[in-house]
Amino acid sequence: MRFLDLTSQDYLRAPHEQLLAAMEEGPWAQTKLPFIGRLKLLLGHAECQALLKDQDKFAVDARNAGHKSAFGLRFLPRSLKIMASNLLTMDDPDHRRLRGLVDEPFHRVAIDVQRPVIRETCEEIVETMLRTGARDLVTGLCRELPQRVIFDLLGFSRDARTRLQNVMAGIAGSTSAFAMIRAVMKLKPAQAAMREEFERVRAEPRPGLVSELVHAGEDGEKMSDDELLAMVFVLFAAGQETTSHFISSAVWTLLTQPGKADEYRAGDEDARGVAVDELMRYCTPVQMTKPRHPRAPLMLHGQALQRGERVLALLASANVDPRVFDNPAELDLKRRPNRHLGWGGGPHICLGLHLARAEAQAAFDCLFDRFPGLAIDGDPNALKWIPRAGIRGLKSLPLRFQ
Repeated sequence: MRFLDLTSQDYLRAPHEQLLAAMEEGPWAQTKLPFIGRLKLLLGHAECQALLKDQDKFAVDARNAGHKSAFGLRFLPRSLKIMASNLLTMDDPDHRRLRGLVDEPFHRVAIDVQRPVIRETCEEIVETMLRTGARDLVTGLCRELPQRVIFDLLGFSRDARTRLQNVMAGIAGSTSAFAMIRAVMKLKPAQAAMREEFERVRAEPRPGLVSELVHAGEDGEKMSDDELLAMVFVLFAAGQETTSHFISSAVWTLLTQPGKADEYRAGDEDARGVAVDELMRYCTPVQMTKPRHPRAPLMLHGQALQRGERVLALLASANVDPRVFDNPAELDLKRRPNRHLGWGGGPHICLGLHLARAEAQAAFDCLFDRFPGLAIDGDPNALKWIPRAGIRGLKSLPLRFQ
């Protein structure tokens, strides 16, 4: 079973050939994660899709497979325990109940209405970068755009935005698992700000998803403050990070592959939508899923798995499976059909996939339409990728806005 170092710069810069080589050896590989150690990765498209759909044999919540916490870790501070019980770590029926309360604003029809506003927000951010002389796309646009969009969607007050930005900046800027843990340990100020916001909207309802969640209920039962905290944190943090890494890795890809930026510019609205899907397949900013845990011992594709053992679907390898994609290591902006798993799959498929797609296309349209000579400032291969297993995004992306 091949070992994959998902944090090495060589892998992050060009992962496709390594993934194809691993799949030639079989459906399994191994990697190593901080605090957890070695664990198994499932590689193929069909294999990953089946794993993500099979709720009878596999649990997302580790407590449903013999562990004492949702993450399967023994020691968690209370602030993190609250956040641990969220959409990403729940099984049905709790997952279905909570997702049903937030699903509607993320439907494609609702997001399509927001596209002009998202594009306008993107233009404002780029104008600020030009005015201030900022050149790093990661800090200037990739983090700022999804943050502003989700703040508007949630309906946060200006005071809550300011307080949350200070805390979340540390999480978004974390470049390793250890830095992420340190940032997460500082969640208390963010949680306090959110609790205050909940009290405000209880007293005075206003437009926005936070107000809707505070007053939402099923059969008359309201969401608890802890459920609200976990929900808002996931919507804010997970959505922001995914989109940020997608934009940075996709812009780097378009600018480093000859002719691809011009091909994107030449496309109409439909062609650009197809290109965004292919960029998600090719770049796969979320490289792997949260762990799945066998509810009982079983055999899976020749591997004996114990109850509660962590198994991850490696979406990045599923997206280059030659059984599904022709010439999978090539970027084909006209690829159709494109059954990639960049958004995950099964009941936990990305809630904000339509929002992330709209934000990414707004960024690409703004950058490549406005700047025909857009280029990376310096050697593209000298840029550093974030060495955190499970994501693929750049630490910085300096550009020349020509």
